[in-house]
Amino acid sequence: MKRGLAKDAEHMGEPSALRQVAVAVLFFVVDLALIASLVRIYGWTGWADTWDPVNAPEAPGIAWRAVWILAGGAVVTGVGLLVLRWRIPAAVQVSILGAGSVLFACLAVRGA
Repeated sequence: MKRGLAKDAEHMGEPSALRQVAVAVLFFVVDLALIASLVRIYGWTGWADTWDPVNAPEAPGIAWRAVWILAGGAVVTGVGLLVLRWRIPAAVQVSILGAGSVLFACLAVRGA
């Protein structure tokens, strides 16, 4: 049975659900590794700040940089994946990186 050209064009650009879930899991692991490394950097900077009470703490600045990195990553990768019709990985990127961005925003506000 032959399908029409419109049907083929519609399904050609959209990946299968299984492929989208596999890519979403991969992105999830990478996102968690990125957030964990930023938390570690923030923790080390916060620990160093306790030993230097004379100067202004640097940890809130590190947290704001992490907010911009994560929020920018969420927007760029989320929109890019949506344009490519990878809806499941796009949702994972926006939700995980967005949650990480909110986490660091809370840390930055608390530490400032």
